[in-house]
Amino acid sequence: MKTIKTPLIITSFRSKVDGSLGLSASTPELSIEEKVAFMELQSQQLTAFFEPENDVKEVKEIKGKLDGKSEGQRLRAVIFVYWKQKGGEGDFEVFYKKQMNILIEKVKSYLE
Repeated sequence: MKTIKTPLIITSFRSKVDGSLGLSASTPELSIEEKVAFMELQSQQLTAFFEPENDVKEVKEIKGKLDGKSEGQRLRAVIFVYWKQKGGEGDFEVFYKKQMNILIEKVKSYLE
């Protein structure tokens, strides 16, 4: 895959529930080969640099993961689905703590 450098105009923003932004942008008119290069990057995690063509004074770096959830949040969500599939009875918080303790003890058993 190739890196693409192109003039770009951001045309709209969408605020998302998780605090991230979705955005739409327009490129100049592209050849078929240039369109294919963009399409090859679809669904890939990318690093983007938005640099105004005039009057660049500093770079604002934004650090963060694109997937939106930490590993801990993902694990909690999986445990919640497991709880629901088992019937979702009782208090989820109690079930969650029990499952986390089981996982913690399992990991501890691997320690020397």
